[in-house]
Amino acid sequence: MSRISFPRPVTGTATVLNLAAGLLLLALMFLTVADVVGRSVFGQSVLGTVDISTLLLVTIAFLGLASAEIDGKHVSVTLVEARFGHRSRMVLSGIRAVLLLVLGSLIVWGMGEVLLSAYDRGETTNDILRLATWPAKLVLFLSFLLFFVMAVWKEVLEFRTFRSGEVPQDNEVDAAIERAHSAVRQEVGEVAS
Repeated sequence: MSRISFPRPVTGTATVLNLAAGLLLLALMFLTVADVVGRSVFGQSVLGTVDISTLLLVTIAFLGLASAEIDGKHVSVTLVEARFGHRSRMVLSGIRAVLLLVLGSLIVWGMGEVLLSAYDRGETTNDILRLATWPAKLVLFLSFLLFFVMAVWKEVLEFRTFRSGEVPQDNEVDAAIERAHSAVRQEVGEVAS
């Protein structure tokens, strides 16, 4: 049983993005508290809170995508696939890699077009500060790009692991499922004998 792993620079980059998301979330929290206190105590809210909060939320939400893929912390259901044999899982892994590559290319290309359009047109938020939207769209573009590169990379590594005869284990749930299946196969083998 092997675990899919990535080089240190890749995991380091994902960790930095996670840390940035955490710090931006902290800044958003302070901004929101300042806005509420300012409105309640002084009768005046912080100027541009809605603009800043909107852009920060988008940025925070997508900075952790690649890290979630690398760490396997996203939602993953292997109930059906875990019941398949080794060869079937290898084929499904190959199909997933191709689909991820195609879908990722289309989404990243589309996001790139949206980013360039926002930059060329000088797109801004509609509220009082009129903040440029392209920096948040750039973060979105780069986050999705890194996410899809990691997802395709992970799937290719999983496919190669299957081809080498091993069964990749992404997390403890998969390992537990595999142990349960092995135990059942062993019991069935003993009963049949």
